[in-house]
Amino acid sequence: MLEPITGAEFENVAAGTDLTVVDFWADWCGPCKMQTPALEALDEAYDGKIKFASLDVDQNQALAEKLEIMSIPALVIFKHGKPAEKVVGFHPQGALKKYLDQKLAEVTAE
Repeated sequence: MLEPITGAEFENVAAGTDLTVVDFWADWCGPCKMQTPALEALDEAYDGKIKFASLDVDQNQALAEKLEIMSIPALVIFKHGKPAEKVVGFHPQGALKKYLDQKLAEVTAE
């Protein structure tokens, strides 16, 4: 299960990790519910290499606004604690794995 976080915990979520993925979702969002199993599988696959967390946009509207989350599901990729990229919409597990492998290789090469 992805680590659920709140806006108050958000500032610390990416601290101390090279690569963090935060899933912005809502309970009423069908594509979000479809995305969750893929993210949970990737969380297990990348254990210790990439940190995963989830944030409910309905409970954390100010933070979603601050990060300009206009559509969900949305993944915000943090490199070294700073937001670097967004991935918006539903993506199959294989496509996300390929994308994250590339991001992990970039961080490792830095």
